[in-house]
Amino acid sequence: MKWGPFWFLCLLFATCFKVQAHPSWGIVVDDNGCIYFADVMHNGDGTLWRLDPNSLDLEAVFTNFHAHQIYLNKDNEIIAGIAKWRTGEIEGEGHNYLFKYEQNVKQLDTLLFTDDWDEYHGQVFAVSNDLKQVYFAFNKQIHLKTLSGQTSPLLSRKFERISTLTTDSDDNLWITDSKYKNGALFKWSEKEGLIEIANNLMPQNPKNPIFSETNHHLFYGISFDSSGNPLVTENANRTILSINKNDEVKTEYTSELYWSPTGVYYKDDHYYIMETGYNKKHLGPRIVIADKNFKPLRVLEIDFSKNQLKN
Repeated sequence: MKWGPFWFLCLLFATCFKVQAHPSWGIVVDDNGCIYFADVMHNGDGTLWRLDPNSLDLEAVFTNFHAHQIYLNKDNEIIAGIAKWRTGEIEGEGHNYLFKYEQNVKQLDTLLFTDDWDEYHGQVFAVSNDLKQVYFAFNKQIHLKTLSGQTSPLLSRKFERISTLTTDSDDNLWITDSKYKNGALFKWSEKEGLIEIANNLMPQNPKNPIFSETNHHLFYGISFDSSGNPLVTENANRTILSINKNDEVKTEYTSELYWSPTGVYYKDDHYYIMETGYNKKHLGPRIVIADKNFKPLRVLEIDFSKNQLKN
């Protein structure tokens, strides 16, 4: 397919705005205390960063690395999914990867690769704890892909807008839908099926959203607090919400004006919060280290022109 100059510029503008409205949310902290986070804004298609909060060393582990979500498994390995689309490719094709990165030996292994979005799509995904199954969202449905087998729909249900998937330590699958019932959180397991945990999580009249367009009011990451309760980040009121075992919703953290939390990770009595923002131009990402009560202790901002922390 050939694109004229006008349509190419429209596509370029739409793609840039979508990236700003849909940043990465993947952040983890390994057993050595180093922070790894995904960033789709810098170094071509994006970067996997490694930040040592003690020495303040910042390393671009991989560039042209378009990952929105990353996980840390029990072996201290990073699991990342990537979905790339290139101008000129037909609908339904792209480059979709599932990677495993071993930090100790700095080795990147490809667990999955396909050009077929129906087989696997690497943007919104989750993995089972044994790394044998991959869940991914595509065309408003959740699909199950075994690393050694076929892809099939996990559920017949079509969601409104699946924003994030993740799994917990018990291999339950968690799902956010930004548009269903004003923002909903679900849990799925083979034993219990799909359960709606909470709804009305997305504020309908936010005071200072990052974007005024309601279509861009979204959930980003799902994580878990010190008690195992789910945490959800959203960019309308720019908050981190917790949902306890009684399904009670609490606002745990609110970002500063022009910033929004995208990802959060709990480790050793601290929360590591990745924030991005927008104020006439893209801001971040930056890392906020907070105590166990979500009180900010340190803000680590990055000079991306030099790939180092700001003084």
